[in-house]
Amino acid sequence: MSDNETTLEDILSMAREEVREWAKNNPDDDEPHDFISETADTSVPVYTGDLMQLGVDNLELATTKPELGPAFDGEPTPTNIIAANVYEAIEAACWEEWQEIEAEREAA
Repeated sequence: MSDNETTLEDILSMAREEVREWAKNNPDDDEPHDFISETADTSVPVYTGDLMQLGVDNLELATTKPELGPAFDGEPTPTNIIAANVYEAIEAACWEEWQEIEAEREAA
């Protein structure tokens, strides 16, 4: 792995930070669905090499059938499957972060 390579963990961490920042800037908004969907969508790498590297580093991204089906044009190519699984992982991480934020708000 090269020094400038972005890992799945990096992508998930950045997406979670975006959700936390959005929640901070929108304290009265309790429906982040559109924001989370957009964040997940824009956080998925689009370059084939980046997606393939994520698949090499995380074989489950390349071998798990995505719930939403293959990304991009819908063809079941390796990059489309990896991209869809990355999207689903980002979306799940964002919702987990949102649940933590809601719990923090309730505790305050």
